[in-house]
Parts: sequence; C-alpha cells; structure tokens
Amino acid sequence: MTPYWKFRVMSRGEMNADPIAGEFFTTDHLDSITDALVREVIQNSLDAAVPGETVTVRFRIVGRSHGNASLFERYFASLSPHLAAEQNGLSFQPSLHDPMPYLVIEDFGTRGLEGDFRVDSDLERYGAKNDFFYFWRNVGRSGKTESDRGRWGLGKTVYQAASRMNAFLGISTRRSDGSRLLMGQATLKTHVLNGRKYYPYGWYGLFEGDFALPVQDADTLRRFCADFSVDRAEKPGLSVVVPYPDPSITALRLIASVLIHYFFPIVGGTLAVEVIQGDLKPRIISRDTVDSLLEQLEIEQTHMNKKRLRALLAMSQWVHGLNREDHVVLRPPNPARAAEWDESLVPEERLAATRAAFEAGQPIAVRVPMKVQRPHHGGQEASFSVYLQRDESLEQPEDHFVRDGITIAGVKSLRTKGVRALVVVDDPVLSAMLGDAENPAHTEWQERSPKFRGKYVRGASALRFVKNSPRELVRILSAPPKGKDESLLRDLFFVTVPAQPSAPEGGQKKGREGQGGSDAMDAAGYGQGRYLLVVPVKTGFRVSGDRTRPLPTRYFMLSAAYLIRRGDPFARYSPLDFELDKPPLAIKPRNVRIHRVVRNRIYAEAAAEAFSLELTGFDPNRDIIVRADLIEALVP
Repeated sequence: MTPYWKFRVMSRGEMNADPIAGEFFTTDHLDSITDALVREVIQNSLDAAVPGETVTVRFRIVGRSHGNASLFERYFASLSPHLAAEQNGLSFQPSLHDPMPYLVIEDFGTRGLEGDFRVDSDLERYGAKNDFFYFWRNVGRSGKTESDRGRWGLGKTVYQAASRMNAFLGISTRRSDGSRLLMGQATLKTHVLNGRKYYPYGWYGLFEGDFALPVQDADTLRRFCADFSVDRAEKPGLSVVVPYPDPSITALRLIASVLIHYFFPIVGGTLAVEVIQGDLKPRIISRDTVDSLLEQLEIEQTHMNKKRLRALLAMSQWVHGLNREDHVVLRPPNPARAAEWDESLVPEERLAATRAAFEAGQPIAVRVPMKVQRPHHGGQEASFSVYLQRDESLEQPEDHFVRDGITIAGVKSLRTKGVRALVVVDDPVLSAMLGDAENPAHTEWQERSPKFRGKYVRGASALRFVKNSPRELVRILSAPPKGKDESLLRDLFFVTVPAQPSAPEGGQKKGREGQGGSDAMDAAGYGQGRYLLVVPVKTGFRVSGDRTRPLPTRYFMLSAAYLIRRGDPFARYSPLDFELDKPPLAIKPRNVRIHRVVRNRIYAEAAAEAFSLELTGFDPNRDIIVRADLIEALVP
C-alpha cells in the first residue's frame, strides 16, 4: 500500500480548536526558533539516551537543488490541497514542482520510539512505556517520568514550528527489536476544503479508518532513507525530516545555540552534536572541539557573547574535573520549616578559607543538601551544587542554572556584578521537583505551575532556596565574619580624621554621621590584646601586629568600605568609592609582602615580627569601616 496524508473530517457541532502549542516556545529567554529547536530536540534525545552511551545529535541543512526537485511531490502531494485550504493558518504555500529545502535531525545512542504503535489511549494500562504513542498521538500530554527533562508533551511540536508548512516526517529504529517505523504529522488550523471542515492534525502513513499506522514496508523505508540521506538502517534512534525549514535556521546559529544551551553536557562528554550545511565540512561539537569552534564563531545571541561563553566553558571544564570531596558541603536547612539561607549553613571550619578563596578570585565549589517532601510522605534527601567565581571583567552578574544538562535560561538570582555562578541540579529527587515547576519551554521555574502547586510541602520556599542560592552564597561569602575565632580575628572601627595626627586619650566613636570631627580612637590602646592592631591615621589607617602576642599565622587580609546609613557597608561597597591600589590611595608597607589587591581588599604576609601596613588618601568627609583578618593561607 502507498502511504499518504489524511486529515479527519469533523462532525457537525464539534468544537473548533486551533493548535497553539508553538506559542509556548516564544519567550524572551530564547532568541529564535533555532534556540527552541535545539533545546527541545536535544532534550528529547537525552531523555531517550541508552545508559552509558554518549548521545549524538546531527543537524543537516539541505538547500534547494535539482536533486530534490521531486521530493515534495513524492512525499507531500496528498498534503498539498490542505496547504492551500481556506483558513489553514499558513502564510506560505509550496509548489509541487519546485526544489524543496529540508532539515534532517537524527540522534544516536538512544532507544528510538519504543512501544506498541497500535495503542490509541493511555487511559488504561498497557505495560511498558510507549514512546511511539506519546510522540505521535499526543499534544500537551506526556508519558515521561519525573526523572525526564520534558514533562509537558509539547517538545515535539517544535519540529512543525520549524517548518514553513508546519509538517514533518519521522523514521525510528527501535533498539528492542530493530524494527523501523515511518510516519508524518502536519498541524494546521481547523480548515475547510471542498465544503468540508477538517481537524487541525493530519498524519502521513497507512490508515484503518481515521487511525494512522506507521509504514513498515522495507522498500518504502529504503527509498525514504536514500531520498533524504537518512542514516537510519540498523542504528537505534529517531530521524526527522523538516521540509521548508525556517530560513533563519543556519549552521552557525545551530552551533552557537548548542554551545549556549547545552554547554554543560557537551563539556562533560555525555553529548556531542554534528552540524552540516550543504557541501560545507561537518562541524563536530564535543568536549574536544568546543575551544576551537568558539574561535571560529561569531556569537549573535543577545544573551551571550564569545568572551563570556569562553569563560563559562572554562568554568564548566573545571567543574567536570572536580571530585565529590572537592566541594564544601553545607549543612541542610531545617526541614521542619521553610528553607532559608543563613551563614550557619556553612561549616565554621570552612567559612574563612572559602571566603578568602572567593574574594581572591578563585572558583568555589559548594554542595547544598536539602529535603524534598510531598504531602503524606516522608521527606527525601536531595542536593545540588553551586559554583562561584569573581570575574572583574563582567559588567553584569552572570548566573546559569542547569537541570540535568539543559539550561533554565530565565532563572536569575545574582545582583552583584563581577560574579559568575553556575548552579547544577543532577540529583533525581530535586530534578523531579524543579521539573514540575518548569514552564513548557523549560526556561523558568514557576511557583504557580499547575504541575507544581500543592504537590510539595513548603514547595515554594524550597524552590526559592534553589533559585536564590547564588545571591545568598555571595552575600554570605562577602559579609564580615561575626564573633571570635582564634584563627580568624578581626577589628572593626570607624575612622574619623583628627585635627592633629595624634589622637586624644580615651578613644571615642564619632558622634553624628556625616559631620567632620576631631574625635578618634586611642591609637596606642585600640585593639590591645588582639593579634592585629588597627589604628587611625590622617586620611586613613594603619595595621600592625601586637608584639605581646606572636601571630599564629603570618598571613592576613584587610577589607575597607565607607560607612553607610543602612545595610552592610562591605556588601554595598562600590569601586566608584575607591580601589586600594589606585590613586589617590597610597599603600605604605613595612616588613609586609603584598600578594594581591582586589578592589577593597588586600592579601598580605607579615615578613617580620614588627610590621605595619598603612593606607592613606581616603575621603576625609566620610567614615571608613575596616576589617583585619588573620587567614591560614593565601590562595595562589
């Protein structure tokens, strides 16, 4: 039998409904149809991955040529009348005899569309998971489990959204039995043809009444594979042909989109992508080629440029090289109440070194445990990872959230510029919860998502706990330490500029903020009994060691900020106020080796028992708050 296209004739009084699934992929967080196509196609392939195998996805763009002049007539002639029908929603009508450009998308290392292809309902139990049924016979309904990336059953609609005639053909080789199945689908609006009203969805295949069945004839399948150069012989997986692809889909845009949206599994070696256009040499995107590819590309996306992407790839490579023990493991938030961020979550013995490394511009790896709980069920242990690094070149804060390899492009947390963050969710329990909160385009986590709301105990606070993690960790790592710590002592003081270099006995705090003053702390006595003495000098301050108490470590860090009326002066420090290594400020070390100056911080080493470090040149009309910290070691 010869396969053909068929739309069901609608009955009188049947509800008219025009498909809108494609609109779910129109979002400010995606730059183009190319982004939507790459995200959804690769997500579906990763969900169908064979355990232990690298998933490879191939995009091949074929333009108009004499060789494909007959393809439209051979495969779409019976669809052509519907493409010309009234009110079908298309603004494009192809010609039967013109060469047809097309896009071929194939995946390897996957299981193919498994399941009984005669099943027409999931309202009864049919045993094994049925990929074929959910791919071809459902929209907005998914058979994916909570461990899968997609949930809405809308990802496949991106194939027709990428076609100017809203149609596609697909052939799948199944891993379980090696069988090959060919079908097609077109999505128009409810339309009228020859006086009859037709249902929006049509199928290509063989038919029992209105029920579409896949083509299995070996000769037809061989010809299809030859016509479109489809590599779907005995290799399990899915191959999709998109006729008349949107002209904005080009090889360079595909490569850029893959790098931006799937950088993490690419660098990790679980995903590789091949992009081919015409006679150009194939581009392989893998962990071995990303650096060289980036050099050749002009990134056009508004959400990322080449410099930022290169830094993000470098951070991802560092992350994939870490072991579990390389992470600072936090304490979990109290499961009996709403999850909140607090300094107490960071083990006290790790806080000082982690702060010092972060402020020195070193990357930080943190593992965050938490509980996920459903009503009437015990809580399940879960966790996620946060990676932070200061980058002085960043004009805006940059955070990336990755759930099981796919970026959640619309989730943002950071407010502090000059910081890059990467949040990785790979725990199946937490991934399931966050997946329930995602919108159809997988670009946001929404507390009011119908799949999420009411499904978890204190779910909204748990969701915010994950979303806010970069901002809150930066706050904790940037905040001044509190309390006494024998290995990390600090002195906080307000410096006022005295009328004379020396200060009167009995130091006093300045009376009223903003007034010029002559009161100052006792230079001789302030800090007595501490390892570091901090005293005011004209337009600045001096730090020295207390000779009565040998230093337990020779390394120390100084931080300075102007006092503000409200809030944490260190968290709200701005380089516009001052930078310690830039005029008009002057640094005068005595028996001190300065290792690093980062904005308002100095990392230094005492080279002798008697040492001092003096900083002058601050605004005489503003108060200074200073922190002097002993640290166990300097971060290289």
